[in-house]
Amino acid sequence: MPKENKLALKRQRTDQVNQVIRIIADHGRRFFYSQTVNRYAYMEVDNRGKVWFIDDYSGKRVFTHETVWGGRWRGFTHGGTLKNVVKAFRDYICTGEPMHPGYLGPERFNDSNIWGYDEESMRAVREQAGILPVFRQPVAEAA
Repeated sequence: MPKENKLALKRQRTDQVNQVIRIIADHGRRFFYSQTVNRYAYMEVDNRGKVWFIDDYSGKRVFTHETVWGGRWRGFTHGGTLKNVVKAFRDYICTGEPMHPGYLGPERFNDSNIWGYDEESMRAVREQAGILPVFRQPVAEAA
């Protein structure tokens, strides 16, 4: 496949991921949105096909791939759980392999979620983002 086509596919998947980021940012605790600077986080692909995360609070462009110098995510203002979500977004953008829907507010044993979103907000995020091609879709049972 020509490089231009691969890049176009990555950019298309980046648009899908950015829709998910907006959905997450518009509900509950509003992860990936900074009220202080009125900015949403987003992801982008450069001309080499590398994926970057633009942080909502710091506004910094964060390289999401592993590096030989340790790969510290300078400018990333979220914790490890959301960093893993962003890494999964990066992998989806690069490979096209849909993510497990469990990345959307992983549940605890007591029916809450580790993001601390209220039940209604978490349900809205899962319903709205879960139908996008970023996430694996449930397989329909044969009748």
